Amino acid sequence: MRFVTLSEEHLETVLKWRTSEFVTKYMYTDVEYDMEKQREWFRRVKQDPHSYYWVLENKGVHMGLVSITDIDNIHKRAYWNFYIGEPKYGMLAGFIGPYLYNFAYERFKLNKLMGEVMAGNESVRTLHLKQGAREVGCFKDHIWKNGKFHDVYIYEMTKEDWLKYGDKYSKYQPEVETGL
Repeated sequence: MRFVTLSEEHLETVLKWRTSEFVTKYMYTDVEYDMEKQREWFRRVKQDPHSYYWVLENKGVHMGLVSITDIDNIHKRAYWNFYIGEPKYGMLAGFIGPYLYNFAYERFKLNKLMGEVMAGNESVRTLHLKQGAREVGCFKDHIWKNGKFHDVYIYEMTKEDWLKYGDKYSKYQPEVETGL
């Protein structure tokens, strides 16, 4: 698995993924298919010193997006996010967490990674739990989308817990293209 630094050349593909029903149904916001707005978003995220975005690549195929955001260097925590943009690669979603945890704890020296999952996305909720994350709560009626409120579940994985639980995933070391 490779994490390829998000660049201008990926923007059209990422926008295609982000506006697909497969991805957007579990995202907090809906975006329109507008390349200029996509470029504006890209400029913002590239300037954010507390966030990193990568295109997920497996065997030369771009299949999704992963990010580490809201990095807090004082408290040693951050959020991580991902989606598979190509439905035929959905079965690889279970490998992204181990790759990301191994990389983030080593490279960024974090103590905790957190994630949020919209209600209804049961496969990702289960994935977090199977990989040792702890569900720490639920924001009730947190997101307004498609004419109704949705709950959002919060997960955390401490480095200590990952080191205990993640030993069986130690071989999952991504090749990461970074300018870090």
